[in-house]
Amino acid sequence: MKTYDNLYYEIISLPNLYQAYYKAIKGKKDKFKVLDFEENLHENLWNLHKELLENIYEVSEYSEFYINDYKTRKILAPKLRDAIVQHAIYNYLEEIYDGTFIFDSFSCRKGKGTHKGFRRLRSFLHKHKNEDYFIKFDVSKYFYSIDQYKLVEILEKKMKDSNLIILLKKIISSHNEEEIPAHILNDNFEVQRKGIPIGNLLSQLFANIYLNELDYFVKHNLKIKYYVRYVDDFVILEKGKDSLSIIRMRIKSFLKRVLFLKIEDRKIQINKISFGVDFVGFVVFKKLIRVRTRNYTRFRKMLNDKIKLYHSKKLSMLKLNASFQSYLGHLSHSNSNKIKERIIQIKVMTFSKAVKRGGNWNNGANAGPFCSNLNNGATNTNNNIGFRCCSEPLKGISSLRRFNNSKAQKLLPSTLAENQRGNFNFEISLMNNLNNDKMGASSIQDLSL
Repeated sequence: MKTYDNLYYEIISLPNLYQAYYKAIKGKKDKFKVLDFEENLHENLWNLHKELLENIYEVSEYSEFYINDYKTRKILAPKLRDAIVQHAIYNYLEEIYDGTFIFDSFSCRKGKGTHKGFRRLRSFLHKHKNEDYFIKFDVSKYFYSIDQYKLVEILEKKMKDSNLIILLKKIISSHNEEEIPAHILNDNFEVQRKGIPIGNLLSQLFANIYLNELDYFVKHNLKIKYYVRYVDDFVILEKGKDSLSIIRMRIKSFLKRVLFLKIEDRKIQINKISFGVDFVGFVVFKKLIRVRTRNYTRFRKMLNDKIKLYHSKKLSMLKLNASFQSYLGHLSHSNSNKIKERIIQIKVMTFSKAVKRGGNWNNGANAGPFCSNLNNGATNTNNNIGFRCCSEPLKGISSLRRFNNSKAQKLLPSTLAENQRGNFNFEISLMNNLNNDKMGASSIQDLSL
């Protein structure tokens, strides 16, 4: 095993701290704390460098908050200067450790991720029959249960730089979780120290390094070929159910005895492949992929909250649209077509103001592009004949059928008039979005929430 004993001074060098700073503030440039730090950027980074050089750097207190989706998670956010230090360390350790990870570990790694993970799992499914079995594990309270002493011991196998180990110990021990049922006692130490903060950049890397011990055990000791892991969720495929029962006992024993982690029996699934494998937000079958119902429910709840903010003008259209596009991108990896159509419908209904039918009284030239085939030309000035222009937030689109977003359509008098008044940009944008979503106007009829 290759070891490293001279990294510390490269990590704390000013060029690396500057690089770490710009990574740490990415997406946060307008925040008050960032602006305050940036006012005296050079002095602040120099002082941080001196603290690290003299080994007097200490981790500041975390900002604690909670997030709720399907379960409550405690998040500990580091101060900006601590985030810079973590990025500086990450710049080096990520490259060193990534080369030691097995191919089938997909969490928080360049070129990996959830989509690569479930595709790998699906490739494994194609090599098995529907009557074959899978087993899925989920470590109980993983981040809150990592043993700090064991983590340092694992890091010391590769990192021989004493100054770097001291710094890593400070970051690891900067928070200690209160005792919970998921904790396994480490008999080697009287005082137990458990948990790494969700919110620390280095926690992602530490989590991978910690369970890399399990990966090696599964691959080299148990000789299992079809194994895939994402953070603390991992799946194994085998032909027989009996062999999975043996694997289950050995993995539970290894995690408890070596890594001081717990897996509850209720979180272990053993089933036939034909029932589908629930992994990284998808239910994967041999011939198709579905989105997990719980994930869709969670997205709809989040989306409804954002739509309320959008209607109260507390959220921009750009940011709301980004949420739509993000989830549609997620759905594009699955065969959940009805859910895709539903999300597109909600997107159209949220953003559009459509002309239901007809144009303005006495002013056919300004009737709008949706009314071009309804006898609303420039010559139609009949006081009693015509169609009222009914632009309003979309509750149901019933008359977009005739609209054709072509060059000829855009050159109609009514369309040109709308363009001159600057009112047509949004309609054109809407129809372009519909085209991009591969959903023609002719297929959007009578939609409602």
